[in-house]
Amino acid sequence: MPKVTITTDKLTLDVKDGYALIDMCEEHDTSILFGCRDGACGACMIRVIDGASNLSPMQEDEKDFLETMAAEPNERLACQCKVHGDIKIEVSD
Repeated sequence: MPKVTITTDKLTLDVKDGYALIDMCEEHDTSILFGCRDGACGACMIRVIDGASNLSPMQEDEKDFLETMAAEPNERLACQCKVHGDIKIEVSD
């Protein structure tokens, strides 16, 4: 069972393989915020500290949006990510 660690919240949770980060955050009290929930606002931008390869692959829409936001290579939109292994993340500034 994959572990998701949110260092910002000092929280580690076990989730099912393929579980969406947005669903996990709705079920638990986290500091990851969601606006549009569709990858178009950037409210849920996270920094992946470890385990980036354990997240679902980035689709073109997310990639294009992150480029317009001048995001770092290790930043993702939580609303677009599914977990397939252990990850460590934090809320982006």
